[in-house]
Amino acid sequence: MSADASTQNSARWYALALFILTGLFMFRVLAQLIQVWRPVAFLPSFEVWQSGALPYPILLMSQVVILWVCLRVVWQMFLGVVVAAPKNGRLLLSLGGLYLLGMGIRLMIGLTASPEHAWFGALLPTIFHFVLATFMLVYGLYHVSGASPSKRIPLEANV
Repeated sequence: MSADASTQNSARWYALALFILTGLFMFRVLAQLIQVWRPVAFLPSFEVWQSGALPYPILLMSQVVILWVCLRVVWQMFLGVVVAAPKNGRLLLSLGGLYLLGMGIRLMIGLTASPEHAWFGALLPTIFHFVLATFMLVYGLYHVSGASPSKRIPLEANV
């Protein structure tokens, strides 16, 4: 396998990982929205999805913006137009690491010292914060790894 093909293959795996993480977050947004409009028994109740840190309309709008950013990144990754920028990658890794650490602390406090607290005890929202932190870390790794293709990644190419 040529170096260029290897780089394209590597970039494709980053794109796929980001796509899966975006899909998980989209599931979270849609599941809570379903529980607002037409609750179903097979999903956790609205309250389980909501930590109460933000009123739901504001939370939903911020989630839509986050989804738009994630989908834009994923689309650009699949098109192969994202050029690795190590400085941006280091920033994403730092912020993503702090985000992950903060949510880890939140989870530990929620599971041990303060399970009844609305924010600390909100397990499901915390799990999906891990998803977003992981998105930042994977995207940061892409940038610092130099996996950027020199040309477009054909979507139909064999892996």
